[in-house]
Amino acid sequence: MMKTLALSAIGFYQRHLSPYKGFCCAYCAYTGNASCSAFGARAIRRYGVWDGMAVLRGRLRKCGVAYRRYRPPPPRPLLVKPRQNGDCDLPCDLPCDRSCDQLSPCNACDAVSNCVDAKDCWDWWRDRRKRRQEEELLYIPPRNPRDQRR
Repeated sequence: MMKTLALSAIGFYQRHLSPYKGFCCAYCAYTGNASCSAFGARAIRRYGVWDGMAVLRGRLRKCGVAYRRYRPPPPRPLLVKPRQNGDCDLPCDLPCDRSCDQLSPCNACDAVSNCVDAKDCWDWWRDRRKRRQEEELLYIPPRNPRDQRR
């Protein structure tokens, strides 16, 4: 029951949605192998729904890596705006009108310094760099030389 439902959903996608979206699977375009939807249908037919979806998840990961690795670079805008992550925005309700003594730090200063020193606010770029380094090690086979002659 689940197998036929999954295969019919993939068939509906291949027949009615995929021809109109305007681009093909990045893994298929680079390697010349079957598209992700065809690969997913074959994996579900062969291994069943749950194991086939696990195999398909690995293929979709490779497809995303192939897209990020081989896409053309976006055009550079004339004016580059700095991007803000937004994780460490300061709250609006800081007690800024409170007077602070020279000897005792005020709570507003502590709140700001805690946010600025917060590890979660500033380490998001390390996670992205680590993910990119893992993606660089992922092997994506090159296009078959026989397919390049076409």
